[in-house]
Amino acid sequence: MAKFKTAKEAEVKRRELLDAQNEVNDKLEVIDEIMGKRELKDEEKAEKARLYREFDRLQRGIDLCTREYTALYQAEQAEKAGREHTEKKTAGEQLREAFKAARSGKEFREFVLGTGKDGDVTSSGAVTLSIQDMIPTLNEGLGLPMGVNIVTGVTGNEIWPVSLDDADFEEVGETVALAEQDLHFDNISPIVARSGATFAVSNAAIDNASFDLLGFVRAKATLAEQNYLAKKVYSQAAFSGVKGPYSGMSSSGTITMDKTAYKNLLMAVAKFAAKGYADTDVCLVMDKETEAELKATPKAEGQGGFVIENGKCAGYDYVTSHYINTTLNETGKALKNTDKKFIGVGLFKYLAVQQHGQVRMTVDPISAAKRNVTLVTINTAWSVTDLSVKTTTNGKKNTTTTAFALYEVAEPA
Repeated sequence: MAKFKTAKEAEVKRRELLDAQNEVNDKLEVIDEIMGKRELKDEEKAEKARLYREFDRLQRGIDLCTREYTALYQAEQAEKAGREHTEKKTAGEQLREAFKAARSGKEFREFVLGTGKDGDVTSSGAVTLSIQDMIPTLNEGLGLPMGVNIVTGVTGNEIWPVSLDDADFEEVGETVALAEQDLHFDNISPIVARSGATFAVSNAAIDNASFDLLGFVRAKATLAEQNYLAKKVYSQAAFSGVKGPYSGMSSSGTITMDKTAYKNLLMAVAKFAAKGYADTDVCLVMDKETEAELKATPKAEGQGGFVIENGKCAGYDYVTSHYINTTLNETGKALKNTDKKFIGVGLFKYLAVQQHGQVRMTVDPISAAKRNVTLVTINTAWSVTDLSVKTTTNGKKNTTTTAFALYEVAEPA
């Protein structure tokens, strides 16, 4: 598949592949219905095998488009925000100089990471750290579905205007005045919190020219960022700062792992359609154990197929994260697993995940010199904002999400 020039091109192609994949899935469902009534003929078995191969081929294309879209979208957003790579030297050159200075144990350095892909590689094969390089990996690690608004380099106090009221058309006589409908507006502002990580790197490792030090820092920083955002996006914990759509949320119902699961999941999605949302944007969140169980749970008694099949759960996208089952512990400072399992349902296009300001890396060979280590610290700021929060028609604030819901998982009696 050819590379795309713009994120829009990648998204259009992805939609085309999804439509084609849905057609294949429809044909597979027809074959599943036949299987529930009788044994398949040889030609039907061959057709089923062909359709599965076609489904997998289309999925590979969809995955490629997703990766292309993510990379292009982030590059376009950085350019749109007008962020300039002001360093005269490349990020790779700056990092090498910083670690070289660290060997002397005398220099403390801080600099801003570049926003573009440096492409520079050290003699030891280490790749430079760039926020734009981190974002595609960040997406894959989080397992965020398409549609999540991930933006880097946000400056200023960004707000999102929202309409507080629904509007109605009415039918009246030719000369009868239409009733006036008040429209209230409000703004949603992100809660921004500083975040970062510090790594203690052995000076012996720094002195070892064959050690991929920059690659090590990049991998550690990316993993730490993944875990931080995954907790915020998926956890039920009522965080005091940055929090996701499931934070502090109560269960909207129960999904039992039996022949009713398929129907009840469809009903859960239908509730979003009743609010005016497009159900095609829905994505489910669950842990790996729930995923495995639903892969073995029939859609209905006497009906072929399982709740999760062909990469879909009840026909919808889904992602897995154990954080969906977590909340704050008794101290209120760390996460703990609940004694229950949950399935999150949501429209993630209404979730904004933003990195604010600059990403700074500090190389400090002084503070921990007595331990013969150099401290490498990354500082930045993130926000996670639910854009579906609305208010009532009388203008009173209602902070309840309208695009996300949580369901408790129950075992059959």
